[in-house]
Amino acid sequence: MQRDLYAEVSARILAELERGAAPWVKPWSATPGQNVPQNAVTNRPYSGCNVILLWLARNRGWATPRFLTFKQAIEAGGHVRKGEHGTKVYFVKQLQVRDSDDDAANTRIVPMLREYTVFNVDQCDGLPDSIRGGKPMRVRNPDARDALADQFLRSTGADIREGTRARSRGGLSTWGGGCPCTYTTRSSA
Repeated sequence: MQRDLYAEVSARILAELERGAAPWVKPWSATPGQNVPQNAVTNRPYSGCNVILLWLARNRGWATPRFLTFKQAIEAGGHVRKGEHGTKVYFVKQLQVRDSDDDAANTRIVPMLREYTVFNVDQCDGLPDSIRGGKPMRVRNPDARDALADQFLRSTGADIREGTRARSRGGLSTWGGGCPCTYTTRSSA
């Protein structure tokens, strides 16, 4: 009998909801860019139902939402500690399959769903700091100008002015949105 992974995922989420879990409440600190579960090796964020499934596993007390497979841990020079239990995640992809060997034959889309077990970096030993901590965050100083942002804004040719009010005059729209600077664009109408 073939497993129904879609039903298994739904059952896991429903069981947690019935238990009182609220998976849409982010479990980790409100550190920008570090709240979404991500693969510790590729730094790629998980998506779809995997985000919810990994958030549901948050009650294990992990410090960060960084995960990797058993194989990735070994390839990175570390290992998963004996006795640790992983969390199931799913890879979903649409495959184009030809119905026959004829080049002119029609192709059809077949959904592919593959299950993987991932472990949080806190369940592993011997991982390098780059895997454990991830990509370094760019530190921003709110009291200093950001040269890269200033260079980009100059390159757009936008008329940027200080202020917090929105106004429109002679085909020009200016918006401040509550921030200390505004931008002006030429109306297309």
